Amino acid sequence: MSRTRVYIDGFNLYYGVIARNRLHWLDLQEFARRMNDGIAVDRIVYCTAMVSSTAADPEKSQRQVIYHRALAMACPKADILLGNFSTHQRFQPIAKCGSDPTCIVRVSVRTEKGSDVNLASHLLHDAHMGRFDRAIVVSGDSDLVEPIRLIVQELRKIVIVRNPRDRDSMAVKDVASRYLRVTRDVLEASQLPQVVSDGVKECRKPDRWSQTFPSTPRVNLLTSKCPQNGCSNTITTCRYQSDAPTH
Repeated sequence: MSRTRVYIDGFNLYYGVIARNRLHWLDLQEFARRMNDGIAVDRIVYCTAMVSSTAADPEKSQRQVIYHRALAMACPKADILLGNFSTHQRFQPIAKCGSDPTCIVRVSVRTEKGSDVNLASHLLHDAHMGRFDRAIVVSGDSDLVEPIRLIVQELRKIVIVRNPRDRDSMAVKDVASRYLRVTRDVLEASQLPQVVSDGVKECRKPDRWSQTFPSTPRVNLLTSKCPQNGCSNTITTCRYQSDAPTH
């Protein structure tokens, strides 16, 4: 039987499928098993970062802590690797505003750092150490093209990419052994029970994650060109017209 490891970019998965479908209480082992044709996997590498609470949502970080505790109880095969957030200011154009100088505004941008590097590093290291026969990578990040190419073409191992985002990465698709989407029904069928217990302590699904919110249209706020050389994509900053909490 082939040995399978799953590598998850937590924020790709979160913003791609989890947040808009209110499926935060994800059982990583069941999720991995369903992506692996119903066969249990050997290990899960879950790359994420700790969020910060805000004045509007003072319990945001605590909900994430509760979730990680629940994973430690319910998913012993999952390793949580933490990156961090960095905040910086930059100028960006207002969407559909035109070329007038008043259409350029300074915004504070908070970005997650480390998840993609952690995922790529452990994926490559585990492949070279012979720790899997095939890997399932949950990410839509095109930065993973070269690590995946090396593993598939040079090490002759299988790498299946499950993209949680709305847009395909053709570069990743070209080098992966298989390229599929993460669908809502798989996440719905992979939720933890309301209460997770190890026999001594218990973690209860946060009430806010059980609340339902109406689906609302997306509003584009800012657009800018991709800053990377050779990239022709447009980056859009958006929000949903909803009071639904995120994390």
